Amino acid sequence: MVDVQNQRDYRNIDINKVGVKGIKYPIIVLDKMNGTQHVNAAINMYVNLPHRFKGTHMSRFIEILNEYRGEINIKTFQHILDKMRERLDAKSAHIEIRFPYFIEKKALKKLYDSYWQTSSNKI
Repeated sequence: MVDVQNQRDYRNIDINKVGVKGIKYPIIVLDKMNGTQHVNAAINMYVNLPHRFKGTHMSRFIEILNEYRGEINIKTFQHILDKMRERLDAKSAHIEIRFPYFIEKKALKKLYDSYWQTSSNKI
């Protein structure tokens, strides 16, 4: 059987985005009323793949998330993207994060407050 993986690829085709999708991961987001809010996010992480590479190390995406455990927020995004580019030897990196966000609203006819989920947020 021919070992296709170890054959040279003469096409020289770059790939814009390779990575992992739908990583379920806990993050902390800022909350105007309570300071912070713990949410379960769905994270997509991608890098470009130059033609000289045959693939990327998918586990490194998770390693990078774990390095920023408890610190994934708008202030650390650039650091995470830089780490992805560095660790995966890529020129570009992309991260998408979706999460539910709850806001506290006063009930109109009741004496107690309730929580409402906004639509899924993407950053």
